[in-house]
Amino acid sequence: MTFQCINSDFHVRSVQDNEIFAVRREALCSSEVFRDMFTCCGESEQVLDLHESADSLAALLNLLHRPPPPPTQLKRDEFNHIPKVWNDPKTVIPLPLLPKLFELADKYALPSDSVVGVLGEHLLAHAPEDPLAVYVFALSQGLQHIASKTVQYLQPMANYDLDEVKMIPIEAYHRVVQLQDTRVKAMRKYLLSEDIFPHGYGSCASHSRETVQLWNSKRMSLAVKIETLTDVAGEMEIAAYQEPVQSCAVCRKACIAAVEMLRYKCRKIPRTVDELNS
Repeated sequence: MTFQCINSDFHVRSVQDNEIFAVRREALCSSEVFRDMFTCCGESEQVLDLHESADSLAALLNLLHRPPPPPTQLKRDEFNHIPKVWNDPKTVIPLPLLPKLFELADKYALPSDSVVGVLGEHLLAHAPEDPLAVYVFALSQGLQHIASKTVQYLQPMANYDLDEVKMIPIEAYHRVVQLQDTRVKAMRKYLLSEDIFPHGYGSCASHSRETVQLWNSKRMSLAVKIETLTDVAGEMEIAAYQEPVQSCAVCRKACIAAVEMLRYKCRKIPRTVDELNS
């Protein structure tokens, strides 16, 4: 990692690599640790030695001089519920870099709002693609709000190997299992109780029997396969493109209405541990 500073008025040196960086004293003073150092050293010192590698020091100086902006978020259409927003990958700090940045931010007491909070947003941006790594790291850092939000992207815990989950504290693991079990049971309940012609309403005179058979067959097949990440409404929507539903305006209308009701109900199911406990 590289670092450059315009209008520098001070220098810091990596003792490990004997590399000197030109910096701005004012930027360093956003760190409580550096403020204390300057108080002890006074104004006469022009070079501050730090026992960091050049790469680590460059990363720290970038955080101090150019705090990273939050990821650029783009809203997704209403049917894509997970995630509700999409983060432009070009604006997200790569996941392998974040642990070191969090370590430096903690070590040098960087501002929680302009640096640590934004690093948390970058960490959360990786949750949809790498939820377990994000979840484990968030727990290790005490970032409970990020860990809670990341849970919704985790696969069923039984899908992970022991080596992958052994770093999760038993209490946190149990809460995830509880959440996933609650989600599966609720989705199955809503699916099995959602009829395509509820109480005969909107029934098709020509294809009622065939349409009901198609709907029931699909939901019974899906009910035994539901997992915590299953898109129940999306799976049942397939029925709208099969006969006789596809070619019948009445049956298609009823199918779409049933799918939308399922989608609405499933939105209400807790996705995070905080929601489960509220």
